[in-house]
Amino acid sequence: MVIIGAGKAGARAVIGLREFGWPGAITLIGEEALPPYDRPPLSKASVTEENEPSPVLLLDEDTIKSLNATWIGTAPVTAINRAQKHVSLADGRAIAYHKLLIATGAKPRRLSIPGAERALLLRDFSDTLALRQVFVPGATIAIIGGGFIGLELASSAAKRGCKVTVIEAQPRILLRGVPEPIADVVAARHAEACLAMISYARLDRIDADAVHVQDGRRIAAGILIAGIGAAPAIGLGEAAGLSIDNG
Repeated sequence: MVIIGAGKAGARAVIGLREFGWPGAITLIGEEALPPYDRPPLSKASVTEENEPSPVLLLDEDTIKSLNATWIGTAPVTAINRAQKHVSLADGRAIAYHKLLIATGAKPRRLSIPGAERALLLRDFSDTLALRQVFVPGATIAIIGGGFIGLELASSAAKRGCKVTVIEAQPRILLRGVPEPIADVVAARHAEACLAMISYARLDRIDADAVHVQDGRRIAAGILIAGIGAAPAIGLGEAAGLSIDNG
């Protein structure tokens, strides 16, 4: 059994296979140097805690060994060969499989306006460490996206002494996540913490120190973060000719 993706789904699959009697070999393949870890803390505790954070591991190396499984880290899978039943790794190795599970999760969506390359993203533990470096007292932070990730990062940045503005294209924050009365409570709490929120803000462009809105507003942004959702990581499946249906 080969599992592509060492996130929560991949980690739980290793445990579940053994719990339900899978007798054969299990190989878990991940892109990162870390074994599977929990991602929700990345936008909260891992950013705000005073000491250098450590990832919250879902499976450590000893547990993986106790499950008689093999973990391969820092090894992006580049292709799936369905005819010969093996996966190719970026380092040139080929790993054979009898059964294959694709558990590659999702990737953050990127902005598609001029200057979008300035925007930082949050996907993994290394991204969290990078955000800690720029979330310093007095830093001017603009966060594009008023969903869960954007608001969690906004709160974390404010706790670290940053001046934060959340920019949302929709009429209100959390439009797809919660009913309006709950969103109003969340918005009020953020306002109490001195976070600025701008809605109905369709972006025009990004320059070296600001975000420009189509209605002419200019929002200072020494640091810019995009939190506009995620898309399923379907590239491997598509290239292998699988029926995808958006993941």
